[in-house]
Order: sequence, then structure tokens, then C-alpha cells
Amino acid sequence: MNDKGRVTGLYIYPVKSCRGISLTEMNIDSRGPQYDRQWMIVDENNQFLTLRTVSKLAEIKTHIHGSFLHLYTGTNKILVNLADECEQIEDVTIWGDTFKAGIENKSINESLSDFLSKTVKLVRYQKQSFRDLELAGTRAVKETMFADSRPVLLVNESSLKDLNEKLKAKSLAPSYIERFRANIIIDGLPSYFEDEIKEVKIGEVLLQNPKPCARCPVITQDVETGEVVSKETLTTLAKDRKKAGGVMFGVNLTPASTGVIKLGDEVVIQK
Repeated sequence: MNDKGRVTGLYIYPVKSCRGISLTEMNIDSRGPQYDRQWMIVDENNQFLTLRTVSKLAEIKTHIHGSFLHLYTGTNKILVNLADECEQIEDVTIWGDTFKAGIENKSINESLSDFLSKTVKLVRYQKQSFRDLELAGTRAVKETMFADSRPVLLVNESSLKDLNEKLKAKSLAPSYIERFRANIIIDGLPSYFEDEIKEVKIGEVLLQNPKPCARCPVITQDVETGEVVSKETLTTLAKDRKKAGGVMFGVNLTPASTGVIKLGDEVVIQK
């Protein structure tokens, strides 16, 4: 059975847990969406930091212009060359996966440490890095960078509408799609229809190996400040969406082909 929707939003998050960038088209390469979660901030022990515990990460804005990634920390701007690879290589750890990554220069790391009021480093996924997707991989994409799970996260606007109706019935403020930090936002399909995905074709790209996305308190945090603004969002979602492994909203996927996805592209789901 085939069912169709449309792409209504495309986002990348160049630095894990920092502010994202809205796109009109997204390039999918052998690691997933280009530049998405290619950088990550780690502590002095090279353990990853996340919005779950460091809310101020939400204040770091990102922008890609020309050959540079721009990081905005208050009134300060940090430039990271997209083409350069780091000379210093160290092991870093995210969710129990330990692999090699490049360490950005001292000036960048000191600026971020000053802003976050703790010793941190910005690390880059580069040619020495390999985070194996194992059984979640495909012939086209066998690795993922610093995403939590698979390289692509997809959410459905109709599912959010269902959640917001439940919040409204409790006289609570609505949630916003940006809080779910997805790469691809779709609409035109019934709520939670994404749960039935076996594979989905969007533009030039085929996505496979679905895994429901277990949600954490990040969906209760303001996207600009990181402050918790709606604990009830997760509580309400849990009443209907709690399954083995967590409270589910959206689906993680691995590209089975590379190419370009554009706003307005048709979404064809194979159940």
C-alpha cells in the first residue's frame, strides 16, 4: 500500500544540541544530511554534551555561509572552516560509541568554554572518524555522525496536531515542531502514520530501516533558551505513545540512496 504526503520542513543541526538551520533543499550524502551533526561539543573527558543537561547549548546559533560554519555565542562569532580537517585526533564518546574525531583549534575551544562557563572542546566528524551503523546501515550509508541514532529523523505535522489537541483539552499551551529537532517534516498524512513506515521515497532519496524515536525532556525545552517550558508535553505524549524503549514520536531512518530532498517534494510511504 502506498500513501503520499509532502515535505513541509527541512532542517540540519551542524553542532549537536545547538540551534538548527532551516533549508529549502537538503543534500543527502554517504553520511546522511550534509553537515548535520557533523560537530559536537564535548567535556574535558571527551564525553558528549547535550541539551538535556546543558541548556545553554540552545543559545548557540549556527549558520553556514560560503566556506564557513558560523557559530554565534551572544555577541561573539566563531568561524569554522568547512573544508579544513583537524590535525589533532582523539577518541570521543557519544551514547556508548567511542571513535576518533578531530579536535578544533584552541581559540574555538576557549571561546566556547568561556560562553558555557566550563571546559569544552568542539569536535569534528572527519576522514578518521567512523561510527558504524551496523544493521541499521544500507548499501549507500553505512555510518552516522553525531546524531543520536540513524542519520535522518522524520516527524509528521499531523502527529503534532494530535498532541496539541490533547494539550488544549487540558488547557495547556501547544508544543512546536521545532522542539522535536527533526531533519524532515512532513504533512498530508494521518497522525502517527509514520509508525507504519517500512521505507519512504522523498525526492531523489529512498529511506529505510525505520526505528521509532524515543523522546526525552528536550521536547519540553524552549528552542532559543533551552529552558523547560512545558513538562506536560512529555507527560501528555506518554499517555498514548509510551512503548517498550520509551515515549515515541517520529521515526529515525537511514538513506538507501543519496541525492537531494526539497521543500514540497512528494513523500511516498511504503507500509
